[in-house]
Amino acid sequence: MLNLKQSNLLIVEDNSFIRNNLLKAAKSIGSIDEICFATSLQEAISLLKEIDFKLIILDLKLPDGSGLEILKAQKEKESETKVFVFSISTELKRICLKYGAVAFFDKATDFDKLIKVIKKA
Repeated sequence: MLNLKQSNLLIVEDNSFIRNNLLKAAKSIGSIDEICFATSLQEAISLLKEIDFKLIILDLKLPDGSGLEILKAQKEKESETKVFVFSISTELKRICLKYGAVAFFDKATDFDKLIKVIKKA
């Protein structure tokens, strides 16, 4: 069995402005001490093979594929990782929840809601 390193949070986001805002907000949460980020699907998959994250903030539209692949993989391995989808693709909300996302947040309106939920998680 693999001995995975643990970390608090993985942010999967290719937009640098949004990613930096998420990093800044996450760093202000006292219970999060380790934060990793990925800007592509393949980068996120590589990190997930090495590190066991407690929380993932997941964008769906990535330059090399869909964040849905990460949701499916997490569900298949029956991970206890909490995945919060943060996307403009609100039409995929039902699919994300089916594949195990804890919650879905709209990038256009829900930044503050996402941060509040992460503080509680």
